[in-house]
Amino acid sequence: MAAGNSVSAPERTLVTTRIYDAPREAVYKAWIDPKQLARWFPPEGFTSPRCEIDARPGGVFRVDMKAPAGPPFNGQVFPGPGTFREVVPNERLVFTMEPEFEGRKLAMVLTTVRFEDLGTKTRCTVEQTLETVEAFEAMAKQGMAEGIAQSLGKLAGVLSGNPTDRGISVSDRTLTLTRVFEAPRDLVWTALTDPSHITKWMFANDWESPYAKVDARPGGSFSIGMRPADHSEKGFDLGGTYREVTKPERIVMELGDGRLMTMALADVLGGTQLTLSIEMAMSEEQERAGYTQILDHLAAHLAAASGRT
Repeated sequence: MAAGNSVSAPERTLVTTRIYDAPREAVYKAWIDPKQLARWFPPEGFTSPRCEIDARPGGVFRVDMKAPAGPPFNGQVFPGPGTFREVVPNERLVFTMEPEFEGRKLAMVLTTVRFEDLGTKTRCTVEQTLETVEAFEAMAKQGMAEGIAQSLGKLAGVLSGNPTDRGISVSDRTLTLTRVFEAPRDLVWTALTDPSHITKWMFANDWESPYAKVDARPGGSFSIGMRPADHSEKGFDLGGTYREVTKPERIVMELGDGRLMTMALADVLGGTQLTLSIEMAMSEEQERAGYTQILDHLAAHLAAASGRT
């Protein structure tokens, strides 16, 4: 049964919704299993040195967050103590958090999480309510929306088992995949635009890219060879034209059949976020599988280029 989703105080509540490719039981468990929660609840670049969960009314909800070394936080630990108020297994969680910053308590946040069964998928709705409008506006200015968006993106990777995965969505005939790579944005940009890099990752499983010709400027053309890795077939050429090239932020490519592919890059703490959108020509299942594999190869290539493998 779907959980209710009315918001009692919309003027001081942030509502964030995600749909995950996982059953409701798995998504719910990721919220109450401290080992899983510690992997995704802290925003990008942060870890959790202390995560304690006692999923019952009055039980402990605590997620301390440790920043990475270096500016701006220099490895600081930010305590995140809280308490469960309601626990309805697989349907609803309500808990408080009173995060601390440099020894002082911040405003208490009341979080309500609802889990809706969509068959093979789950809709997860998170409501974060502050006690006053002033406190809500202050938290909003401090990046509350971006923080929960990053956390829920990391949850997608925990559920899929892919640490770079930040979620997949489909709107009409456009497929969007978001990944976060542990690599600087300049390197990711180079991997997207340099032919010697493109041939290392721009292919699905059991395929390869024997060549790439790229003129990465508005109006410039690209031509990327695609063939089976066992050379059982001749393969084909993936070609088209660049519509937009804004280094190191955004690339829009028009494929030979008129479809558009957009790649947007953004800095996040500890890495680079890539959002790839493509107008689909085949079934959603085929497109999802193919581009998931392509971005997996990009992740492996970036790890090697960064000296992490």
